[in-house]
Amino acid sequence: MKKIRILHWFVVALIVIYFVSFLANIYLAAYTPDFMNFSDEFYSQFIFGYYTQFVGLAISVVTFIALFFLKKGLLITIKNGFFNKNSSIKFKVTGQLLIISGTLSLLWSLVLLVYSKGKSLFEGLEASILLVLIGFSLLVLTSYIQNGSLLQQENDLTI
Repeated sequence: MKKIRILHWFVVALIVIYFVSFLANIYLAAYTPDFMNFSDEFYSQFIFGYYTQFVGLAISVVTFIALFFLKKGLLITIKNGFFNKNSSIKFKVTGQLLIISGTLSLLWSLVLLVYSKGKSLFEGLEASILLVLIGFSLLVLTSYIQNGSLLQQENDLTI
């Protein structure tokens, strides 16, 4: 249980880092410094113009929401033990959200690569694949938790 508590606090730290990052991005979008004031001609080179910078932010919001579900699932696991239905539901939602976030990020990288005619690199490709992999791992973990929960219920009934 000690490792789950450490993981819980690590997820809390990630949530705080994401929140500070969101606040910084919102501040920079609202109060753009002089060195970041680009002309409309500069933004015309991007897919959505000025708003292209917010696509990555929108994708990271999905990851941010997934972190909240993961935190809640870990907290339920700490309080009620490993084999319970509520934590498996939270982990399943987390896995699905991480798969969605990773896939969207991967697709966005591909769109940027095609739009730039090969001039853009696959930035964050490994992070996108890792998010999808972690999402699938959480879905597998969910099935183990559900099977363990059933075995525990049967064991409790026989006693």
